[in-house]
This record gives sequence, C-alpha cells and structure tokens, in this order.
Amino acid sequence: MPESPGIRFLDPAVLRSIASLELKARLLVEGLYASRHRCPFYGYSVEFVDHREYTPGDEPRTIDWKMLARTERYFVKRFEMESNMNVLCLLDASGSMGYRGQYGTRLGKLEYACTLAAALCYLVYRQQDSPGLVTFDTAIRDFVPSRQGQRHLFTILARLDALAAGGETRLGNVFRTVAQRLTRRGIVVLISDGYGDPDEVIDGVRHLAVRGHDVAFFHLLDSEEVTFPFQALASFQDLETGVQRMSDPLRQRKAYLERFGRFREAIQSGCDACGAEYRFVDTAGPIERVLREYLLYRRKRGR
Repeated sequence: MPESPGIRFLDPAVLRSIASLELKARLLVEGLYASRHRCPFYGYSVEFVDHREYTPGDEPRTIDWKMLARTERYFVKRFEMESNMNVLCLLDASGSMGYRGQYGTRLGKLEYACTLAAALCYLVYRQQDSPGLVTFDTAIRDFVPSRQGQRHLFTILARLDALAAGGETRLGNVFRTVAQRLTRRGIVVLISDGYGDPDEVIDGVRHLAVRGHDVAFFHLLDSEEVTFPFQALASFQDLETGVQRMSDPLRQRKAYLERFGRFREAIQSGCDACGAEYRFVDTAGPIERVLREYLLYRRKRGR
C-alpha cells in the first residue's frame, strides 16, 4: 500500500518523545474557537475580568444584578475569551539547505528541517490548534495559512514531501513579507541556516516580533559546517550560486571557525535583542531531543 505524502517525515521516535507536551504561546493570541489560549478580545468564558457600564444593545444576560442592587446602576460583566493558537513554520528551502554530510550517514539539512516542521505541525494539530507552513528561498514558494483539521495537516505534509532545495535566499525580504501577510498574532517558528547578511536576517525577524508574534529561530546547520573537519585539498562549492573555490582546509580552518563563531553570535544576539527565541540546532543531534528540550523549556518558562 503506498505511503501517504509527507508521512515519512513523521518519525515515531520524535512523536513519542513529545507525547506529553504542548506548545504554548507566551504572548496573547487571537482566535475564533474555544481552546486553551487567552485572547485579547472580550467574550464568554469562565474567567471574569471586570465590569463596564451598560449601554443599549448589550445582552441582558450579561447584566450584573447584584451590582444593580448595590449601586442602582446597570453594569455588565466582561469575561476573557479564549482562542485557538496559530503556529506558522517558516522553512528555508534555498540551495544551502540541500547540504548533506560527505559520508551521508545522517539526514541532510532540508530533510532534518522537514522532519522537525512535520513533528511541530502534528503536535499543534493534536492539541486542536492551527498549524501552517511557509516555504521560501528568495521569495515565498508555498504559503499554507494556519488552519485546523486533519486534511489541512496532510496538505502541509504533502508540501513538505514535495520540497526540494534550490536557489539563493533573501531571509530578510521573506520575513518582512510574511509579517505583512499575517493578520493574527501567534507563534512563528523559523527553520533556516540563516545564511546571508546577519543584519538583514535580524531586521526580518524584528518585523515579525514587533507585530506581536512569538518568534522562535531554529538555527539549523550541518555538523560539518559547525566543526569544519575537512583535511584534504578540495574544491568547495556554494550551493546557492554555484561558485567553486579550491582551498586547503587545514590552513583555512582557524579563520573559518572564527568567522563562523562571529556569524552565529550575530544571529543569536540579534534574536535576543528583538525578543525572539534562539535555538541552535546541529544535524548531528537527534531531532527528538532538540524538540523535546525546546518544548520543556517553553513549559518551564510558562510557569
């Protein structure tokens, strides 16, 4: 029997590791359906907020009759409305995300990112919230708005299944475009290697954060990009532009690691400055551990 599109990214080990956890927003979110997340709008729920004076047109059932008896004035009760939560995964599908280690013994960056995004979307769906997906390179490829339902989840998984790395990337432009298109606040999970001008990348992240979104940046890199273990003289190719250069990695290793350290620090400090959550992810680490540690951190912070 043929496998449904995208199911290959739902790793049972990952799903088991997060079975008892939920992703919760630390900021107020907006919504239409009763779930478990607070919303800045007033409506009907069990949690009382305050009173306001009655005005013509208000529902009579909201009148507080005890207040009328005490003050001889009409007041209505206001309650805090709850909503579902939107969680949008922004997944970088540029050429650099197609990198796979020289020995091919672990997932490539794009496969790792797709598995991480699939697990997050499944978790959000299971807790009756609304997952969404955006894939991009220099521009948006797919924009699947956040919605509820199993059919919608399978739509996301099918898009992940069909995804291929290619092209250059413009993270800042894409993030600004997404920020303009989102009409509701929620959680935005960025999964990217962050390659490009760090200032431009952070400017895009800032556009999302200042609009009230709870932003998490999963800075995903292959283990070989982190440690630069190469020893033999080799030709290195830019997977986005196709440019090749011959280099002696033993002579270049120190300079590379210093530049890489500055690059990573710039991304992390920029995320911290604009209130976005930064998580460094090495493809050598198990996805279930990466995801579980992040969710446990959010739950602990929520307390």
